[in-house]
Amino acid sequence: MQKHLKKHAFTLWLLFAVILAVLFPAYGSKGGLLYPQISTNIGVWLIFFLQGIALPTSDLTSGYSPKRLHAFVLSWNYIIFPIVVGVLLLPLSLAVPNELRLGFWLLAILPTTVSSAVVFSTVSKGNTSNAIFSTVFSNLLSVLLVPAVAVAYLSVESGISLSLSPLFSKLFLIIIAPLILGQLVRKWLPKISATIANRTKGFGNWIIIFIVHCAFAQSVSSGFLIELGLFSIFKIISITILILLVVSQFVWWSSNLLHLSKEQRISAFFCSSQKSLATGLPLTTSILASAPGIVDVASVLIPLMCYHPAQLILAGILSNRWGSN
Repeated sequence: MQKHLKKHAFTLWLLFAVILAVLFPAYGSKGGLLYPQISTNIGVWLIFFLQGIALPTSDLTSGYSPKRLHAFVLSWNYIIFPIVVGVLLLPLSLAVPNELRLGFWLLAILPTTVSSAVVFSTVSKGNTSNAIFSTVFSNLLSVLLVPAVAVAYLSVESGISLSLSPLFSKLFLIIIAPLILGQLVRKWLPKISATIANRTKGFGNWIIIFIVHCAFAQSVSSGFLIELGLFSIFKIISITILILLVVSQFVWWSSNLLHLSKEQRISAFFCSSQKSLATGLPLTTSILASAPGIVDVASVLIPLMCYHPAQLILAGILSNRWGSN
């Protein structure tokens, strides 16, 4: 029992953060005691600074080949995944509210995970260097692609013209700049950076939990989350699991067409089918902050919140099977 609790501790803490937001929304909502907007920006900066320190530069530079693997991952992250989501959502459009459809669309265009895709690739005897390069490249590219697509969608839906320049500047400062700074610290101060990386393991997860709490607290304060209801949440979970299973099956099948080694296919699978909560949260909250009042933040985050634990459970099952072979 204790082993299972420890394994799924992050997911349980996320659930606790949501429950806390429902019961005591005043602390994490806008104007509350936690000052969520400022704290969120600082937290996101720290997440990517620590990721920059932890990223092994040698593996990053040696994992760029074969290029077709990374083209495959990016195609799934930003082209094929959205197409699959669109096809699956088409017959369900009447059953899913507009805000939640936006959440699924944002989920579809988010980059792959950084840490879990690499960890699961390693545990499953995949190619770790390929996984590191693909995840970093996908996440860097997301800073340009995700805001551009999301702002275009919001502009069409709301009829309001939104500017991308301030959003790009903000995302550069809180995502790209700290990642680069972390890599520079790792290069110039290797012993200090190794100590920081070891002592701050899991710290980023607590920041993510805090961001989720603030987003849901604001949603409860606005009244949206209460209006949504349990049945709608059950529908979202069901659709999310369906998307994960369909995408995972097609990713594994299509990776065989690239004539990769099994190790490379495993890395391509995890990098193509997973979606990042660490990058997805700051991207989503920053995009919606540039268009206040158009949609509820928590409603957009719910599909990603459901997808994250589901992908970890599936990855755990597959990694045990592949790692034992």
